[in-house]
Amino acid sequence: MDLKNLVGQTLDDKYRIDGELGRGGMGTVYLSTHVGTERPVAVKVIAPQFMQRPEFVERFRREARAAGRLRHPNVVDVTDFGFASTEDGQVAYLVMEYLDGCTLGEILEEEKNLPVFFSLDILEQVCSAVHEAHQQGIIHRDLKPDNIWLEPNQRGGYTVKVLDFGIAKLDLVAGATSDDSIHLTPPLPMRPVRPTMAGADDTVHDGPTPTLVSELATMAGVTEGSTLIAATQTLSLKPEAAGESATMLMDTGEGSEDGEDGVGTKLIEEKMPEPTKASAAVGFAGLTSASNTPDLTRVGAVLGTPLYMSPEQCRGERLDARSDVYSIGVIAYQMLSGKTPFTGEFTKVMEAHKTLPAPPFRVKKVRRKMNGVIASALSKDPNERPQSAEAFANALRSRSEGIFGLLRRSGMIYTEHMSKFLLLSLLFHIPVVIMAVVLVAMGFLRATETVSVTAGSAALTMAGVVYTLAAALCAYLINGTTSWIVIHSQAVPLRPIRLRDALKEARSKWKRFAGAGLLSTIVAIVVGCGLMIVGFVVPFLIIWSTLAPVAVAAGISLVVGFFLGAAAFIVMSVLLMLAVPVVMMEGSGVVASLKRSATLIRRSFVTALAALLIMFVMPAILAGLISFVVNITAQVIDREPSKPAVAAAESKDGGINVSIMGNQRPRIVQIFAGGSSNRSESDTKLRRTILETLTQVFILPLQILVTSFTAIIVALLYIKTRQAGGEPFRDLMAKFQESDQPRKKWQERVRRRLIQSGRISTPGKT
Repeated sequence: MDLKNLVGQTLDDKYRIDGELGRGGMGTVYLSTHVGTERPVAVKVIAPQFMQRPEFVERFRREARAAGRLRHPNVVDVTDFGFASTEDGQVAYLVMEYLDGCTLGEILEEEKNLPVFFSLDILEQVCSAVHEAHQQGIIHRDLKPDNIWLEPNQRGGYTVKVLDFGIAKLDLVAGATSDDSIHLTPPLPMRPVRPTMAGADDTVHDGPTPTLVSELATMAGVTEGSTLIAATQTLSLKPEAAGESATMLMDTGEGSEDGEDGVGTKLIEEKMPEPTKASAAVGFAGLTSASNTPDLTRVGAVLGTPLYMSPEQCRGERLDARSDVYSIGVIAYQMLSGKTPFTGEFTKVMEAHKTLPAPPFRVKKVRRKMNGVIASALSKDPNERPQSAEAFANALRSRSEGIFGLLRRSGMIYTEHMSKFLLLSLLFHIPVVIMAVVLVAMGFLRATETVSVTAGSAALTMAGVVYTLAAALCAYLINGTTSWIVIHSQAVPLRPIRLRDALKEARSKWKRFAGAGLLSTIVAIVVGCGLMIVGFVVPFLIIWSTLAPVAVAAGISLVVGFFLGAAAFIVMSVLLMLAVPVVMMEGSGVVASLKRSATLIRRSFVTALAALLIMFVMPAILAGLISFVVNITAQVIDREPSKPAVAAAESKDGGINVSIMGNQRPRIVQIFAGGSSNRSESDTKLRRTILETLTQVFILPLQILVTSFTAIIVALLYIKTRQAGGEPFRDLMAKFQESDQPRKKWQERVRRRLIQSGRISTPGKT
C-alpha cells in the first residue's frame, strides 16, 4: 500500500510529515517536524498491511523498546513510538533524531585513505557504539562505511552515529497470495526489527552511495526481476515471476526468535538482473571497487555487504560479536589503505573472506604494529580476533603511538599536576637526601683526617650501600604511587586528586613494592652475570681449542661476555619494569607481579626498551653535564694566578713600610687556586671531596625532578601494554569509580541520576 499521501498529514497531532527521506519494503522514512518543539525528526512509518499481523505488531513494539534502551552518544536516539490513524489506515511509527552530515562512505569515495588520528577517532566511536549494542545482545551484521554517519560537532570534529543496528528477520510476505508464486515451508519465524536512523532499517540518505539495509527477508522491489530473499529455509520462485537470472538467497535457519543470529547468505545462482527503476529508487550500497557489479551491490544491500562480511557470515553460520569486529577491521583497513582487502565479483569476494588472508599494506605514518592489530581483526578464526569491539579499539589506540607519543602525553600530565608530582617525589626522597648529607659529612671527615682513612673508607662504603638502597626504594614508591595518580586522573579526570589517598595506597603495599623492585633487580643482575660468564667461558674454550694465544682468547671472550651480560641485564630490566605498577593497580604478589610485567612488556617491548633507555640516559646525561660544569669551574679557579696582598703601614720614623702578606684568601679558595704543584695531599683530598659535594648538591634536585617525570612514563606504559592486549581500561576506571573517595556535589548528583535512570544498577558505580 502506498504511503506517499502521508506528506502533509500529522501523526498523533505531534509529528507533521514534511517530506520523504527514503522508502523500503517495510515502510517509509519521512522528514518530519515535532509540532510542540518545531524540532526536525525522522519518522519511520510501517505500511498498513503489516499492521494486520498481531505478531508483527508485537515484534515491532518490542524492537522499539529495545532501541529506546540502547542509549549511547554514537547510536541514533529513538525518542518515540506509537500507532496512528491515517487516511490509509492505522500505521505504526518510530521517531528518531534527524541527522546532519554525511556517511563515512561518501568521505572515502573522495578522500580514499584518511589520516591516522582521524581514523582512530572515528573507529573508537564506532567501537564504543557497537560494544554497547553487543552488551545488550544486539549484533549489527552490516557494518560498513555507508552505515557510519558523521555529524559535525561544531568543534572541528565529527560525532559518529552508527546506523541500522541489526538486520532483523520479519515476515514480509504477510500479504502474499498464491498468485505471488512464493512458497515458504515451513512459515517464516518472526524476528524483531532493530531500527536506527538516517533512515532506520531502510536506511536511505542522499549521496553518491545511498544505502538500503533490508530489515528482514526482503523482496528488494516488487517488480519482475527483483531479488527475492528468504529469511529461513528455501525460497522457490517460478521462472516467469522472477526471471531465469534472478538470484535466490537463503540462510541456515539456525537462529532463534530471541534475536540470536542465524542470519547467513548462501549463493544459489551467480547471475542477477540489472537494477530496475523500482529497485534503484530504493537505493543500494555501492562497492568501492572498479569492478563493482550489480550482483555484488544487490546482495550487499540485503543480508550484509560482501565487502565487509565476516567469513562465518559468508558461510551462513551463527554470528556473535566477533563477526562485527571483523567488519570493523575491514573498515579500518579501508580507511588507512584506501581500499578494502578484497574486491571484485561478489562470489569471489565472499570466497576470499572465507579462505584468503588479507593482503598486507604499508602506509606512511601507519605503524607496523597498528597494521598487525587490523590483521588480527581480519583473522579467519574468530578466536584469534580481538574478542570485543572495545578490545579492538584499545589495541588500535595502543599500537598507534610509540615512545614519542608516550613522552608527549607524559609531558601533558606532568604539567597539569606538576605540584603534586614534585611534592610526592620530594617526600619520598627525604631518606635519600639524609643519606646524601651523611655521605658528604663522611667524605669531609676522611679528607680532613678527622677519622682514619680505613674507618672513613668503611663508613663511606656502608653509607653508599644504604644510599643506593634508599634511592631504589624511593624509585619503587614513586613509580607505584605515580601510577595510582596517573590512572586516577585518566579514569575520573575531574575528581580531586589527594596525595593523602595516594600515600595511603602506597603505605598498604610498600613492602610488596620493595619486594617486587628488589627481586626484579636481583633477577636482572643474576641473569646478566650468568650470561656474562657463559659469554666468556664458551668463546674462550672455542678460541683456545684452535690453539690461539691465551691472551687473544681471553680478550675476545671478555668483550663477548661483557656485551652478552649487559644485553641480558637490559632485557630483564625491561621485562620486569612494570612489576611495581602491577602491584599497585592489580594487587598482585611479588612473584606474580614479575610474571605479569613480563607478559605486558612483551606486547610492546621496543617501546618499553626506549622508555627504559630514556629513564637511564636522561639522568646520566644531565648528571654528566653537571659534573662537567663543576669540574671545569674548578679548573678555571685552579688556573687563576695568585695575587699577593700588599700591606702598607707607617714606620716609626714617619716613612712607609710595604710588605707582602701572601695569599689571604679563604681556605677553600686557596685549595682550588693554590696550584697543582703547591697543593698538599690533604688539600687534594679535600678538593676532591668539595667537588663531589657540589656535584651532589646540584644532581639531587635534578634527580627529584627527573624521577617524578619518568614515573609518569612507566604508568602510561602500563596502560599502553594493557590496551595492546585488548584489556579494557574500564577495569582500571572501576577501581576509582567504586571507591569511597570524595566526590564533588555535581558528581554525586550525576551518580544518583544514573541510578534513578537505571543506567547503573549499584550505588558504587558511576
